[in-house]
Amino acid sequence: MTIIPTPEQADVIAEPLHSFRVAAGAGTGKTTTMAMRVVALVEEHGIAPERILGITFTNKAAGELSERISAWLGDGDPGREVEVHTYHGFASQILREFGALVGVERDTKLVTPTFSRQILADVVQAAEIRTWDLSNIHNIDRVASFAGQLGDHLLTPSEVSVPDIGGDDVWAKRADLLSVLRMYEREKRRMGVADYGDLITAAWRVCSDHPDVAAAIAERYQAIVLDEYQDTNPGQRELLRTIFAGRVPVTAVGDADQTIYEWRGASLQNFADFGTHFPNRDRPAASLPLTTNRRSGSAILSVANRIKEALGPDPDHLVAMDGTPPGHVSTAWFGTAAEEAAWIAQEIVRLHDDGLRWRDSAVLFRKNKDMQMIHDALSRQDVPFEVANLGGLLSVPEVSDLVAWLRILTHAEDSVALVRILQGSRFRLGLADLARVSDWVRERRNDIDDDIEGLPDFTLLEALDHLDDIPSLRDPARHTLEQFHAEHTTLLRAAQGMSLVELCRTILDLTGAWEDVEAMSNAAGLSARLNLFRFLDLAESWSPLEGRPSLGAFTNYLDLMADNPREELDTARVSDADAVTLITVHRAKGLEWEAVFLPAAYKDNFPSKYRGDDPYTSPDILPFEFRLDRDALPDIDASTDKSERTRALRQRHDDAEWRLAYVAVTRARQHLTVSGAWWYGHPMPLQRTSTPSELFELCQASGVSVRETPVAPDRPSRTAYRSSVAAPDPGFDGGWAHALRSTLDDPSWPRSEAARLGLVTAYDAAVAVQQGRLFALPDPPSEPIDEEVVTSATGLVTYATCPRRYQWAFVDPLPRRSSAAARRGTDVHRRIELHNLGVVPLAEVTEATYDLTPDGDEPSGDPFRTFEQSRYSSVHPLLTEVPFELHCDSGRVRGRVDAVYPSTDEGWEIVDFKSGRNRPDGPNLVQLQAYALAAADAGFGIAPPTRLDVSFVYLGGTEPVVALHTVDDQWLDAAARRVNGLLDAIGRDEWPTSPSDACRNCDFLRFCADGRRYVSGS
Repeated sequence: MTIIPTPEQADVIAEPLHSFRVAAGAGTGKTTTMAMRVVALVEEHGIAPERILGITFTNKAAGELSERISAWLGDGDPGREVEVHTYHGFASQILREFGALVGVERDTKLVTPTFSRQILADVVQAAEIRTWDLSNIHNIDRVASFAGQLGDHLLTPSEVSVPDIGGDDVWAKRADLLSVLRMYEREKRRMGVADYGDLITAAWRVCSDHPDVAAAIAERYQAIVLDEYQDTNPGQRELLRTIFAGRVPVTAVGDADQTIYEWRGASLQNFADFGTHFPNRDRPAASLPLTTNRRSGSAILSVANRIKEALGPDPDHLVAMDGTPPGHVSTAWFGTAAEEAAWIAQEIVRLHDDGLRWRDSAVLFRKNKDMQMIHDALSRQDVPFEVANLGGLLSVPEVSDLVAWLRILTHAEDSVALVRILQGSRFRLGLADLARVSDWVRERRNDIDDDIEGLPDFTLLEALDHLDDIPSLRDPARHTLEQFHAEHTTLLRAAQGMSLVELCRTILDLTGAWEDVEAMSNAAGLSARLNLFRFLDLAESWSPLEGRPSLGAFTNYLDLMADNPREELDTARVSDADAVTLITVHRAKGLEWEAVFLPAAYKDNFPSKYRGDDPYTSPDILPFEFRLDRDALPDIDASTDKSERTRALRQRHDDAEWRLAYVAVTRARQHLTVSGAWWYGHPMPLQRTSTPSELFELCQASGVSVRETPVAPDRPSRTAYRSSVAAPDPGFDGGWAHALRSTLDDPSWPRSEAARLGLVTAYDAAVAVQQGRLFALPDPPSEPIDEEVVTSATGLVTYATCPRRYQWAFVDPLPRRSSAAARRGTDVHRRIELHNLGVVPLAEVTEATYDLTPDGDEPSGDPFRTFEQSRYSSVHPLLTEVPFELHCDSGRVRGRVDAVYPSTDEGWEIVDFKSGRNRPDGPNLVQLQAYALAAADAGFGIAPPTRLDVSFVYLGGTEPVVALHTVDDQWLDAAARRVNGLLDAIGRDEWPTSPSDACRNCDFLRFCADGRRYVSGS
């Protein structure tokens, strides 16, 4: 695609080789301009690509810039690409090379803010704090925030001098904070980790303490391009100045009006004073503007320019690209937030009907708390959506249910999570039944001697072990709780030997979550899948700071993220699925949509209210005199009158909120809708009405009011508030809730309604069917029915190896270890399956997907590479992974054959691949015997062969080894006798031990005295 630069872009691209600043307004194509500037540096100024350094703020932006540059420069020599980093990545590279100069080792691990809070939580527990309770989760966040502020300004806790505090309570608390942070520094060194602040501070110390290192780094480059420079903190600025100022030409691109991360350390001074920070010899660096917006229509840019004016005089107003439609700005005001949410959902549906894709619309929120109402409204309209930030993701029902299961598997006392599951759609228990269990627990606690120190409370979950002791419990409820208890026990065993993501998938499978998703409408199912996949990605990528990934540590991590999901604010990862995006404004920076909705624009919400963040009354805020950018901050200190400080700080906060509003409105290409309501609050409305915010009023004056409730209605009741807009229903015009209330008032109403619609015959027939299902149930058998033995081919081999092992694996399951051999076998079988099919199947695979028999042999090479060397890799199989069910005299055997290959004389060769090394068939032979019997009996759905061979193919060595058996009538008779004999023994509950070399790899060796004696040789 050919891009014609605007005159302003052309000026930037052609600027001489010196330092300068680019003030790039929203949507003006700064990434494209930067890439073109880099191309010009190579082609016009003769600079080698590898001597150009690009630095941006996020991995996503770095990838986009690198791809754009590579596309325009073309494929060059390997190793001669433009170097692109994030700001933290650049600092990390410096430390990898030179960190030893300041005591930072190469293997130091970088930790995210959430992990930092986990370390701080442990440190706080061990600290002696005199002045305040820091163990509260919100105070842990305050400690973490203070630590980040020190790093932003290149300070360590020891470098903050504590004045003679006397009776100053603020400095007394701050002194405790500094004491905790000194312990935090020692703990990080002990663990060999560093946080983001450490990276910048340590890299700066390397370069400032060792000028020769800074000069050597600068010597590598001839040009520097800095992206999103307005988001850098003073520490990052000083690192870059120390290395490049006066040495290498620097181009900084940014937009002061998009400085929305001040709370995280971004400094307005960096962009404003770039000219003096990076001068060209004896004069400040120049500034060039980019004002032609390539994204939005003029109506939307009018709103953006009015917001810029609210921030102060600004000559660089945005102008629309020639030929861009003007777009639409509209406002809507409602009685309640429920009405607002329902209307937004209807508008999104209308835009979709008019031709927009679902993914072309987004709802942007100032705060996560406002997301739930929109989420529910979109669900009712059957609109697919995805939540793009974890803080909102954890409130999505499907994800919340999964997290609840994870919590009760590691926190037995978490009755909130337990009740969520029991009251959910799967078990559907009511409060009355749960109250009976809760009453019994309370009585049991009262019976326990309170004087026994350290005795834990009896929990609601533990009560499920004593259901027979709760006589007041209804039988249906008892049955439901028994079902839950069985599932919980199964998952508790599974959790002992699975990775986090495997456990999450097992929970979803066992609880039927995927079936529930498939039963949803297309839109709701897509939303559920997107949100579950996002959570599974998190579970798979997460790892703790120390030790193995544990379920308890992961749930604690989720708790911290739910309370303060700040680490994910940098980059939103929106999928390519056709779904509406729900996202906070902070995370939307850098993204764009055709239609953007900004809900909850009421006073003190968006823009938000100043919360009194005063560095001279809040101990967790660094006083201005310690900050590197103090010259650009309000001229206040501890001696300034409090009202004057409040006025100055409120203005600073309000400016930050307007910059956030500017980012929000400039995400829209053609449709911008700002809305609000008189009544908010969930599940109960607030005590007073809300009023339109300044942002709403500004947009109202610039656009069209499409919906207005001019007078606030009376405070709605809980019921009216939660269901003020009837959910659409295909069967009832007034919605299902109205139909249910009508039926309760008059049981004959449904039939009358059916008669009105001319459907009384169909209604009577449907009632008869339901009555048959409910009441025409067969009587239970008078005598118990003998259960037929049903097992798998894997089970037969396990029993043939050791009956006691079979008992502990399939009958009375004991905890099992996570098996590397089983995971390896699953992986090898899946790769062979894909090779044979030539496609990638969508189904998830687990150890249960294939017949994986007990095998502890370690391969000496890559089993799949060995398969590729075998004759089977070049032959197309007749059947691949074909399931079967073999009916025998003594029971049934289920299994799945790896592959069936054609052999001579129209025969078959049934093959079972083994990822281990060659070993005597022994008990494993029964697996091939079951396969042969199944082939002779049913032919796997096609005509049975005239000739049959069965083979084990061992792939664990450097060459494949084939153990082939030719099947004849005598061989089949022996196979039938053996399979039936094993099924008979299983049916008689015979579980003797059978010690052998297989004991060495048995999951249950620690429980088996005979096996331990065999292994020890005694």
